Amino acid sequence: MDKIEKANACMASGETEKGLSMLRDLVSDPDDAIAFEAASIYQNYGFLDEAEAVYKRLLASYPDDSELLLQVSDLLIDKDQEDQAIDYLLQISSGDGNYLSAQVLLAELYQLEGLDEVAERKLKHALKISPGNPLLLDALGEFYLSCGQPANAATCFEAIVENKMLADQNIDLKLAEAYSLCGKFEEALTAYQKGLKKEKRLDGLFGYAMAASRLQKNTIVISSLEELRELDPGYSTLYPVLANAYKQEGQLEKALQIAEAGLEQDEYNNRLFTEAANLAAASHQNEKAAYYFQKCLELDPENTQSLIRLIELYAQNGDYQSIIKQLEKRHPEDPMLQWFLATAYNQEDRLDEAGHYYQACSSHFSGNPEFLREYGDYLRDIGNAEKGLILLERALKLNPENDELAEFINRLKQDDFD
Repeated sequence: MDKIEKANACMASGETEKGLSMLRDLVSDPDDAIAFEAASIYQNYGFLDEAEAVYKRLLASYPDDSELLLQVSDLLIDKDQEDQAIDYLLQISSGDGNYLSAQVLLAELYQLEGLDEVAERKLKHALKISPGNPLLLDALGEFYLSCGQPANAATCFEAIVENKMLADQNIDLKLAEAYSLCGKFEEALTAYQKGLKKEKRLDGLFGYAMAASRLQKNTIVISSLEELRELDPGYSTLYPVLANAYKQEGQLEKALQIAEAGLEQDEYNNRLFTEAANLAAASHQNEKAAYYFQKCLELDPENTQSLIRLIELYAQNGDYQSIIKQLEKRHPEDPMLQWFLATAYNQEDRLDEAGHYYQACSSHFSGNPEFLREYGDYLRDIGNAEKGLILLERALKLNPENDELAEFINRLKQDDFD
């Protein structure tokens, strides 16, 4: 084993001080090739400043060495010094064997800086020099995927999907993602199936499930996400999708179990709390549903939809005090919440406050016979019989088949006449 191999072995085995001592000797070796190898080991183990010093010393002797320029550029990227990395990459001439690799790396750096047009131009320029180059087409396809041009990405990946040079890149999965983003879900499923046969990637399984969900193929969604869950239970985005697939199949209890399993992995996932709450409510587990809606509101106090669902549960149970406790400090502006609060105040004989909220939402529900009936009854109860009767008659006009209300109005008119 030569000195370079020994130094690398020491670093790999945790004998860091011994390895660093050996590297300090090696970077001073008169053989520049050995110094370069030693610097590469520094870089591999995160000693970037030490590696950079060696590279720059070597560049003074070999300013046009493209391998060296690529290496120092890669190091500068690791140090978040992208502008300096670009300067070095631009020094690699078009006739150099590493020129195309430099263009790919430059495109990535320009894209990181938000210069998408420049990045695209670099890749297209490289393709003019090397038409049909599979590595360049792969890079261009990934560029298009990342900047929201899936149709262009698909065109690139279609051209190289069978290329054996890129077997380690799993182009089928990239093509599947592009198809899915284009809305070509059937084609995406086929590409995902091919790609997943080659390699079970977590994102590939999730993408496969998402494409299947758009086609309402819940069996595929469930099987792929259950496999993903087994491989990585912490992949938290799978749980809402999997729970919904079980719900679509009518398996509400299983769907709720999945949502709750997801919350064990991610206790701050508001989407999962919402899903769990809705599933519990659909399963008539109102106490559990209320708990989950309350958790939703703790995470997002402005979540009006969760608040409405929670208030609905309280109303179903006749728990008017909880409605008041939940809403009175919020001073709700949502008409539905105003109606709920008016009803609760009315039921608790807090009539002045009830009247305020009935009035606040009355214009919004002027065409709602249920609201008009309730508001009309309230007005009669507080002594405003004439206005109350007007609202009751309006409710009957909107719902003329309500025989009970018709009889009630007739009795009221008869009593008034008598």
